[in-house]
Amino acid sequence: MTRRRLETTVRTAGFAWSLLLATLIGGCATVPDDSSVVEKLDSDTGLTVARLGRPLELYRETGAKDTSGKFAFFGPFETNQMGSRDLYLWIAIPSEIGENEPTPAIELDGKPLELGAGSRSADFAGLTKSPYKIPTPWSAMYYFKIDANLLAKIGAAGDIAIGYTEPSRDGVVKARYSGKVIDARLRDFAAR
Repeated sequence: MTRRRLETTVRTAGFAWSLLLATLIGGCATVPDDSSVVEKLDSDTGLTVARLGRPLELYRETGAKDTSGKFAFFGPFETNQMGSRDLYLWIAIPSEIGENEPTPAIELDGKPLELGAGSRSADFAGLTKSPYKIPTPWSAMYYFKIDANLLAKIGAAGDIAIGYTEPSRDGVVKARYSGKVIDARLRDFAAR
């Protein structure tokens, strides 16, 4: 074998190993955002957080001049600390609602969803930040503790709606966001 042929063979082998390594590293990539369940370790708290890949988007039912509030977001999540699991519901509405404003009303298939007292802070669930990416910086976020039966109802729902009122310079404004559950992610999360 000539020196030139040996150099070519070594370069080709190096390229093949590099390609194989890149393929293997790519195989370890994160789960896509539209997956039914994504589990991540919260490095700040040590909790494992299981959530939908991305929250459900609910659309504004009534037209408004301001298009910044077209969507509200809805997503269950679970925290797990050494086998101790807790279920929560996270919602975000596009509003700068004050701390003392009423909690939004949630409906499943036209029936009110009875939730206990919630919080506007992620520390309610033992987290330092939202389990979902904050959709807009002016979103008001809410956290509610739920149980497996309530999660099953959420997973079986065909329609989800969030309604709330907020004060404005023109008086109280009512907003309602709703959406049909057309993908199986919520059902899959509830069934796990």
